[in-house]
Amino acid sequence: MAITLEEVTSFLQQVPEELPGSFDDRDTLLYNVAVGMGRDPMDASELPYVCESIGNKVLPTAATVLARARRPEGSKPQPSLMAKMNFAMMLHGEQRLVIHQPLPAAAQTLVSNGVKGVYDKGEGKGALVVNETNVKLADGTPLFTSSSTLFFRADGGFGGSADGAPVPHVLPERAPDAVCEMPGRVDQAMVYALCGDRNPLHRDPEFARKAGFDKPILHGLCSYGIACHAVVKTMLDYDQTRVAGFDVRFSSPVFPGETQIVEMWQDDNVISFRVKIKERDVISINNGKCTLR
Repeated sequence: MAITLEEVTSFLQQVPEELPGSFDDRDTLLYNVAVGMGRDPMDASELPYVCESIGNKVLPTAATVLARARRPEGSKPQPSLMAKMNFAMMLHGEQRLVIHQPLPAAAQTLVSNGVKGVYDKGEGKGALVVNETNVKLADGTPLFTSSSTLFFRADGGFGGSADGAPVPHVLPERAPDAVCEMPGRVDQAMVYALCGDRNPLHRDPEFARKAGFDKPILHGLCSYGIACHAVVKTMLDYDQTRVAGFDVRFSSPVFPGETQIVEMWQDDNVISFRVKIKERDVISINNGKCTLR
């Protein structure tokens, strides 16, 4: 069933509910490992990310897996606009992140999720849905704001406006200031799935074939974390506290085991970046923007 303008307007007026949440150092350590930290167990720069007796550093993009909330027993979730949309025709278009303070290794949190905007690209052209998640520490202090742009290819033409949709960051036209190769692991999707995304598209070969892929593809948000790993490693001397924002546009699927080449440019407090797949010479992440404190 197609969505209507009235339904969209109603959902945009809905006030997101705030629910309690939490995460611990098992969650943050696992995430760091899942995006490639600690492959060299003698690398002193990466050990603080993977060994709690040495340090408790957390990559900023771990925010994408640390926003789980607990619904009180007996309470019902708010109605969801996306339950009325065609998920079989959905693509994850963009991911954006604002870090209000460096992520701790563990915390009690308050989590709210809501639809920030719905943009109509027209009949046959699809619709964009921007979801926003705000996470605070239990005392109400803002921790991070994460947003995702989902492209529903079959849900355009409901009568809404295309104005106000997120605009991608423009990359510099000069040669990159730095390049970092991030080798992949063939089992990387298996590890990343333990962070919370159990979509069989990333592990089940038969499911992937039905979705149009020769084999399972890597989670887009795993590639997102690998890009952050590369930026923190190459440009920030592993100081993750300098990252204030991290935005990307997804351009092409990645297969587990492929090498992701991260090209970076720095201008004042902005590091622009994109990711190419070495084995296939395609851009998998484009219009990347890392904002520094």
